[in-house]
Amino acid sequence: MTETVGRSGWTPTHRSPPEGMDAWESPDPAVRSSDDLVGKVDLVVIEEAGVWAKVRGENDWEGWVDGRLLEQLDPSGRNPDRRAYVLLGVAVAVLVVVALLGLVGGS
Repeated sequence: MTETVGRSGWTPTHRSPPEGMDAWESPDPAVRSSDDLVGKVDLVVIEEAGVWAKVRGENDWEGWVDGRLLEQLDPSGRNPDRRAYVLLGVAVAVLVVVALLGLVGGS
């Protein structure tokens, strides 16, 4: 899959993980990584090869990364923080457990 992205319509599709990641000039794990990509950088995936993803930053930097580590962004551009959904899920699970144990409503 190859995609051409024009400057005027640059819209990120992915984000690097918070801890950052290594980047290579080519998708070859036998070669030492050539760059360190900092965390939470917005990127566009322009090519894929197996688990590898060739990414481009808004400043035209390009490199190959482990595509499994990239965070997929919401195509609507809203990009909600997933942690809020995880916390909501945990809160609901706790309430269900408490209700099942009869601790809610004085049962």
